[in-house]
Amino acid sequence: DTQPILADVTRRIVAVGQRGHVVHSSDGGRLWTQVPVPVSSDLTAVRFVDTNVGYATGHDGVVLGTRDGGLSWTRLLVGRQANTLALEHMKRQAAAHDASDADRKLLDEAQRNFDAGPDKPFFDLWFASANEGFVVGAYGLVMHTADGGKTWGPWIGRVENPALLNLYALRAGRGALFVGG
Repeated sequence: DTQPILADVTRRIVAVGQRGHVVHSSDGGRLWTQVPVPVSSDLTAVRFVDTNVGYATGHDGVVLGTRDGGLSWTRLLVGRQANTLALEHMKRQAAAHDASDADRKLLDEAQRNFDAGPDKPFFDLWFASANEGFVVGAYGLVMHTADGGKTWGPWIGRVENPALLNLYALRAGRGALFVGG
């Protein structure tokens, strides 16, 4: 079977799936067109903040962005970069004050992820606007951007998850952002 398995669909009728497949439909889903993307990693989620601006995420720490309704995509974050950001953040955190046991555990995890390579997946994402959003994934990974994905900051340790369990979903409601794992 050569058809991609589609993992998530938006209201704009843009779908993402295996091996970096992104397809869109402009006729209510009767006809679909595949669009080129700069990755071949499995994509797990796609969200749009308006009719033009959207984001997709998936395996290998990939985050993609579009500004034209899903017709073209750019790479905004990859696993190696995410691992480096998390490790540098935890090193600074540990050096800034007496590192707690929790800080040392997070630093050890960041080092393990860095050493293992860029294979950790992001499973979901949520954007409050075209600029501000979060991605969550394996082993408690949480990344935040405030500039539409140009720069990312790790939120490791800012989400209660002492066992570093996988985080699978982000949903907003009643003025709060909820994380499911």
